[in-house]
Amino acid sequence: MNWKLTERLVAAAVFLYALVLYVLTVAPTAEFWDSGEFIAIANRLEVSHPPGAPFYMLIGRLFSMFVPAPHVALAVNLVSVLASALTVLLTHLIIVRLVREWQGAPATWTTGDRLAALAGGVIGACTFAATDSFWFNAVEAEVYALSMLFTALVVWLILKWREEALQEEAALAGRGQHPFGLATNRYLLLIAYLFGLAIGVHLLNLLAIFFIALIFFYTEFEKPDWTPRQRWLGLLGTGLVSTLAFFLIFPVIVQWLPDWAGRSGAPFLFFFAVVALVAFAVYYTHTRGLQAANLVALSITLVLIGYSTYALIFIRSMADPPIDENDPETAEAIVYYLKREQYGNTPILKGPTFDNRLRRVDTRREVLFPRRHSPDPNHERVYAQYDSDLDFFLHYQLGHMYVRYFLWNFVGRAADVQDAPHIVTFSDARAKPYLQQTPSERASRNAYYGLPLLLGLIGMAFHFWRDWRRAFAVFILFFVTGIGIILYLNQPPLQPRERDYSYVASFFAFSLWVGIGASGLIETASHSLRRRLGTLPLAAPLGIAAVLAAAVPFWMTYVNYDDHDRSGRYVAPDYAYNMLMSVEENAILFTNGDNDTFPLWYLQEVEGIRRDVRVVNLSLLNTDWYIRQLKNQWSRESAPLPISLSEREIASLNVVRWQPRELALPVDRQKLFDNPEFPIPAPDTNRIESPMRWTLRGRPFGRDENGQEINILYVADQVVLDILTTNARQNWERPVYFAVTVSPDGQLDLQDYFQLEGQAYRVVPIKTDDPLGRVVPEITPRRLRQFRFTNLNDPDVYYDENIRRMVDGYRTVFSHTAESLAEQGHAEEARTLLDDFMEAVPFDTIPGDERSFLFMARAYQAAGDSARAIAILQQAEPVVLHRLRHPRSERDLEMAARFVQMLQLAYLDARDFEAAAAFSTRLAETLEDSTYRQDAEELRRLYDQMLGRPAPQPPPGP
Repeated sequence: MNWKLTERLVAAAVFLYALVLYVLTVAPTAEFWDSGEFIAIANRLEVSHPPGAPFYMLIGRLFSMFVPAPHVALAVNLVSVLASALTVLLTHLIIVRLVREWQGAPATWTTGDRLAALAGGVIGACTFAATDSFWFNAVEAEVYALSMLFTALVVWLILKWREEALQEEAALAGRGQHPFGLATNRYLLLIAYLFGLAIGVHLLNLLAIFFIALIFFYTEFEKPDWTPRQRWLGLLGTGLVSTLAFFLIFPVIVQWLPDWAGRSGAPFLFFFAVVALVAFAVYYTHTRGLQAANLVALSITLVLIGYSTYALIFIRSMADPPIDENDPETAEAIVYYLKREQYGNTPILKGPTFDNRLRRVDTRREVLFPRRHSPDPNHERVYAQYDSDLDFFLHYQLGHMYVRYFLWNFVGRAADVQDAPHIVTFSDARAKPYLQQTPSERASRNAYYGLPLLLGLIGMAFHFWRDWRRAFAVFILFFVTGIGIILYLNQPPLQPRERDYSYVASFFAFSLWVGIGASGLIETASHSLRRRLGTLPLAAPLGIAAVLAAAVPFWMTYVNYDDHDRSGRYVAPDYAYNMLMSVEENAILFTNGDNDTFPLWYLQEVEGIRRDVRVVNLSLLNTDWYIRQLKNQWSRESAPLPISLSEREIASLNVVRWQPRELALPVDRQKLFDNPEFPIPAPDTNRIESPMRWTLRGRPFGRDENGQEINILYVADQVVLDILTTNARQNWERPVYFAVTVSPDGQLDLQDYFQLEGQAYRVVPIKTDDPLGRVVPEITPRRLRQFRFTNLNDPDVYYDENIRRMVDGYRTVFSHTAESLAEQGHAEEARTLLDDFMEAVPFDTIPGDERSFLFMARAYQAAGDSARAIAILQQAEPVVLHRLRHPRSERDLEMAARFVQMLQLAYLDARDFEAAAAFSTRLAETLEDSTYRQDAEELRRLYDQMLGRPAPQPPPGP
């Protein structure tokens, strides 16, 4: 049998399996979070958020430069698809190579040994391919798939180097040649170059240095006759050297080198001197025969060459593209960008911490290992629930933010709702609090019965038993890419999204053990059968491999497929399109943060839609560079914003304490009527306020030592206020909108002057008492009729919790618009609007919460369709009853109780006593409360009375 050909065919099959899997499930367009930004910056070579990803950007540009605009997003998504398929291939090759470390020389391999290695590689690689977090990264435009490819590639290369180095050393035995001069050391130089390139994708790849150092130590330095003490001293020395190597790259090369260049006063001369110094070191060590030093000098040189892709960021920033985050053009700005200073500093070893007695972070004293460090009042409320920093670290940072994700990937997941726990089986009690109304919610529940975890633990034990050196190296990779990241990040609570994507390299390391566990079981069974039978039937190892493959990777693929398939999802660009269609020409649109901003950037930059609209991210508006860009630069067809602040004033902006006060915006009625960008319906001309006055209360920020409430204004609040004021002085020249996603804290208390025009509120000098914004029949319905809802009525398309929540927000807009239209005498138009929307976004595919059901029912009631209103309320009952059964907090219980009252009142307002009685009966059964049963009997009596039926007579006495 030609085993070399067999091995190649198996590896090719693993690659094709992963490639087909990811091509079938890849997102066809941009997704929420960072995806839209990465597609835009790759396609247009612009500047993303710090610390940037220039090499990823170059690859994305290569994939998308010859593609029509509508397909650019798919082209960039395919970067992740290809990178992930190659990573799965490398995972297979790595497992095979690790298994062969204990199997000895090829001449001793039996058929069972060969099959065990190959089968383990297939099972481990296909398991990793199907893990929740890796698959999530594999089908969208993000840096993590490409970063994982670099990690797998350097791990495979160091194992390949070890194999060839041992062969070459054996061939050169007795010649006295030092191992640092081996020809195979070209692998080490390639690894160094890949580290440099990987910096231009993501820094996570650098954590593989510790694995590489251990493999190098075991190959070149450890001696067979070492005592345990010598061996452990060698391991400690290797740990120290690898740590120094890590710090040499990060932060010395990545952060400090640009910093030193900036401080030098002549950055270009400084970098020229660095290049000259490194070149001299390479030349000197080579000519003097200093082989080890030459290898180090060449490695540093190649890291710097790879790192040089960052020049792209600064070159493109000097062109002032529309997306130019941090504006890194000067030496100071470059250092700020690379050091990610806009995100602030996080203490790791020493810093302030939360004091349980004071109930706040005590900034006057520092402690070792501070875990509860954030002074944010919301974070402090969570910190108070933990006894100590160690308690917070073990239960939240380690348990909730790593172990939970690990178990998601190898045990199962209860739901896709934020903070969902793991489950072992589909009937696991931990899954009960999560209601499954729609196919998407049912798809998000995945259970693997703990089999991948069990196989991985077997593999870890088997690996340490058969080859503890490589097993320890894999353990270090598993640790530093998992718990090591937790220690470094020191995350505060209340994360805006799940962070499992950060730990994929740790799940990769455990997947190696899953494959090794399969190899170990097959090998053990094969040897046992051979001893008993004298020969090994080929069907035996193949049968065991088939059972293990079916029980672990293929079962995981089967249950994970539906909630990882994004092939029909167009929600993010549609959401951005609908928001852009909600505003007038030349508008200023304030958005909340990344999730609603990046799809807008994608649509404007890549597909060229509504480039006249200036999108203003309120999160970034707290930075001086962004304010200056908005004030001074055009963005495609959008002129600079009306900002009156001088450069000095912008630089001095900071959070300020604010006393609530009345403010005014100037309004010239006649000029406003003449402004074509400000169409005013005739009935509203007399309602315009001149000037427009409102009270700005500021954001609540706790209480001071005297118990008085503290209010503040963020920098963004001050700049928004300046834009509003300056624009008003310019005759309200540009329409100003707040996206519906902006939180009330960020709306400057302007809600009384909001005009709902779709997915955005327009600020107008017309006061309204409607808390959801006034609706103008001539404007709002026209905007809503332009909206796109691609595939939102398709039950076969998976919509995750973030999408379901954001799409559910449409219901507030449409129901409020329809209800307002009906109240203004446009009932027929209101019903048509509601019917079209309900057909495009049914509750059967996009679930609603209690508010959504109630708002839609109320809108239909106002439009005169009581039957549809009652039908919607009946759909809401399971949601309310489920929340009563499984409240996750006291607030949940209060909300459910409030909606019980609202539903009953809605039934009674509609005079549907039968529906109200049935609901009360179900409440009585759910809560085991006889009061509701009595209510049901009374409601049925009213229902019978309404129909003219005789009241039921009590049974005769004895």
